[in-house]
Amino acid sequence: MKIRGITIGISPLHIAVVIFFLALFIVSYFVTTDPAYLYWGIPLSLALFIIPIYNSYSVGTQYVRLLPQYEEESKFVRIKNINLRTLGKPVRVEGVVQAKKGEWLCRPAVTIFDGSAAITAKKSVPLEIEIAVGDNVEVVGMVVRRFTIFGDVMIHAIGIKKVENLTPFEDETETEPTEPVRIKKY
Repeated sequence: MKIRGITIGISPLHIAVVIFFLALFIVSYFVTTDPAYLYWGIPLSLALFIIPIYNSYSVGTQYVRLLPQYEEESKFVRIKNINLRTLGKPVRVEGVVQAKKGEWLCRPAVTIFDGSAAITAKKSVPLEIEIAVGDNVEVVGMVVRRFTIFGDVMIHAIGIKKVENLTPFEDETETEPTEPVRIKKY
């Protein structure tokens, strides 16, 4: 669903919670015949439905505003070079999608492999385009930890788009040493 060009999503889990509480308030009304359950229950159930939509819209709006800035500041990085020293820095990564998960919660996570290593890129709003396993993608985002204090690094994706061809990187192991290495045996 889109509102003013911003892709928003509401997960089936949110819908199930709204239906559960709405049913709970309606059953409580029929059991007690107290109209207070309807006066309070229906607006609260609607609030449970509207809050995730508003959250998704506001985060999506921020992503749209941040994307040009991240595209300008980010540099192409090989995944194997992403580590704890790059925390908080904007990066641009290209690779092949190995796995996709979390779409039913409207928080998709995409595992990307670029030939050197694999990393997870997680987004807090639904994807604007349909991505399948095996697609070539370019991810622009910030390097963060998986959890606040600990955990391995991942990319908080601001933008994910499909690309036709991956940008080739220079191989760091191409340069040969000037003289052969000799190992002494004792």
